[in-house]
Amino acid sequence: MSDEPKAMLRIVLLLAAGLLPSLGALVIVPSRGIAIAAAGAAIMAIGFVIWTQRQLAEVNHLRMRDTALRNDVASLEEKVQTQGRELRDIRTCDEVTGVLNRGAFLRGLEETVARDGRLSRSLVFLLIDIEGFRAINTERGRLGGDAVLKTVAAAIQGATRGTDVVGRLGGDEFGIVLGECEDPRPAVNRLFLALQAQNTVEGAVTVHVAVGAVTVENPAQGVDPAELFRLAEGALASVRGHSGSLCARRTLRSDVSSQQTA
Repeated sequence: MSDEPKAMLRIVLLLAAGLLPSLGALVIVPSRGIAIAAAGAAIMAIGFVIWTQRQLAEVNHLRMRDTALRNDVASLEEKVQTQGRELRDIRTCDEVTGVLNRGAFLRGLEETVARDGRLSRSLVFLLIDIEGFRAINTERGRLGGDAVLKTVAAAIQGATRGTDVVGRLGGDEFGIVLGECEDPRPAVNRLFLALQAQNTVEGAVTVHVAVGAVTVENPAQGVDPAELFRLAEGALASVRGHSGSLCARRTLRSDVSSQQTA
């Protein structure tokens, strides 16, 4: 017999031990019945107290098990959510810089075009190239090159809003989508100033970038990514290789250019 049935049997026997003598005493020996009945009542009370404590202990045990189970479930849900975020980061983020990878960036570009098209707002696409990155890699090695990539990525993130799309397109090339934007100059200026500040740090590698900016005035008409990149690459080529950081601007379909310098 298990412990639980044994405990219940003991309680029943205690109750019976108190009840039966009391009833018998009242019938057989009325003069002593009151005293024996009192003793029986005391035994019954003890049995009831034991039974009550047993029930309370069982309730507390069940509550503790329920709390532990809830905590285990909450911990498991948190682990699943954390692993889900880590998996999404692996699929969408560049492993060196932490910004979006090429695939995720292109999806972000597509989503921004669709959103700003619905809002009838213009947007700006920026294509950024690090000047002399191949020489930096040769001189500083792979780790030195990665450090420069991280520096530029941090400067870009600091120059943009949380709603903007920032990604590494490959090599030393980055892309930015400035949603609901007509003029890229404020963001480009912030980027240039951040790089200038970084270049003044003792021992830091001097970093300059070339920027090709394309304003999409009416995303609702649709945007051909190939045409968008063609314009941005053309603008970028016009300022690549110059001293300092430069930005050339284009407008989608009009191909009108101007230049902005650091």
